[in-house]
Amino acid sequence: MFINSLVLAFTSSIDSLGIGITYGIKKTKITLTSKIILFIISFVITNLSILVGNIIRKIFSENVSFFIGNSILILIGFFIIATSNSSNKNSNYDFNNSNLIDPKEALALGIALSLDSFCIGVGISASKITFNIFPLLVSIFQFIFLSIGNLVGNKINSFSNFSNKTSSIISGILLILIGILKFV
Repeated sequence: MFINSLVLAFTSSIDSLGIGITYGIKKTKITLTSKIILFIISFVITNLSILVGNIIRKIFSENVSFFIGNSILILIGFFIIATSNSSNKNSNYDFNNSNLIDPKEALALGIALSLDSFCIGVGISASKITFNIFPLLVSIFQFIFLSIGNLVGNKINSFSNFSNKTSSIISGILLILIGILKFV
């Protein structure tokens, strides 16, 4: 169970690496306060997703909720792959163009980064997979990936779309595989 939780947390957080690199290239700094805000938002939203998944599990029979949960994982995987060329995840949350992500901007960025983990949390919870450590791992991975990405981006002046698109595609494929393997 821990390995599955680790893989799911990794896949739902990998976009943070691309966003961190993008900000680093733009020389946009993410303060420690903003990173802590992002961590808290991620933790709260992921816990909320597990609660929603548990409600789904209580409303529907075990087989139906299992099917819904695994289907959500597979659909989210396909959605992530389909939107890997989209610029929505790479939106600039530096609203005031200060080259600094302040706490208000971190709030918006945190919500955007947590949407994948929300859907994944609902899916795993509805399919009766219990990962109590999942919200903490998602938050930790997002914090680490955003920090590393920002450092890498600061070290290089230009970076191709390879990072953002490839990480999204890999994330989507892993979600699809996990969803399919749960059906087997």
